[in-house]
Amino acid sequence: MIKQLLCLAIFSQAIAVHAQETDIVGYWNQPAPGWPIGGEQTALWGFLEDAMERSDGPALIDFLGLPINEEGLSRALTYDGALLGVPEHVCMRHPAPYNFWGPASPRIASQFDYNLDVISYTLGGTFRRADRTIWMDGRDHPSEYAPHTWAGFTTGHWENGTLITKTTHIKWGWIRRNGVPSSDQATVHTYYQRNNDVLTITWFVDDPIYLSDTFIRSADFVVAPRGITTASFGVEAADSTTDFFTECLNRPEIARPVKHYVPHYLPGENPFVGDLAEELGVPVEATLGGAETAYPEYKEMLKE
Repeated sequence: MIKQLLCLAIFSQAIAVHAQETDIVGYWNQPAPGWPIGGEQTALWGFLEDAMERSDGPALIDFLGLPINEEGLSRALTYDGALLGVPEHVCMRHPAPYNFWGPASPRIASQFDYNLDVISYTLGGTFRRADRTIWMDGRDHPSEYAPHTWAGFTTGHWENGTLITKTTHIKWGWIRRNGVPSSDQATVHTYYQRNNDVLTITWFVDDPIYLSDTFIRSADFVVAPRGITTASFGVEAADSTTDFFTECLNRPEIARPVKHYVPHYLPGENPFVGDLAEELGVPVEATLGGAETAYPEYKEMLKE
């Protein structure tokens, strides 16, 4: 009897240690705190990882390493950053194929059933509050005709200490903050791995409309000493708070002489094509992306 109790105690302790190592619930911040206000000042504010993506964003025509197809390139070249100043676009959230790559600080809570089994995780705190629910109860994804949102519909399961999720039903959006698009047919597979105080999130985007291959990115977050949350009730709705990341005023941000004008560039008229290529000393084609530009061998191709 004593031997059985001892084994049970050791087993329970092992489970507790394992749960502590893999638990993703809590507050997570960027690799260092702060808000960047310029490329040269990101080191001061601490955004050490993907500083360009998390601060003022990449160059307008910088698609190097992105597996965009001809349709995706055509759409990306029409992009004008002023589009986000149009009332219909001012309140757009960072969509699921992108949001961890932006100025995100995830807040993760868990919801339980009467047996204290996790029914779902709620992942919030990203730009414009595209809060994501990760259903853990084995439910199926809805019909393809179900509504699409910025966060999409997500299901997940644990596998060897890693939370693996699948997200569908996402609105059209982008995979990079310079106009590289994602369609409403995109699927995102995300892996959440905790190693002590570091949470590594890796996401894989498959998009039959705009991508010729899987788009892969990862980001690290560090635990914030603010305790653990299990659920939140009675909180204010998104866009109604005074927080910079969530408040949204649906109004024109740029005065224009033409009513209902949609900022864009017609085919062949984007004035920024070639600017980055000249700066880097590479052919223009290299900055236009494609699956082949994501591989190391592409450097040898450029030399040839």
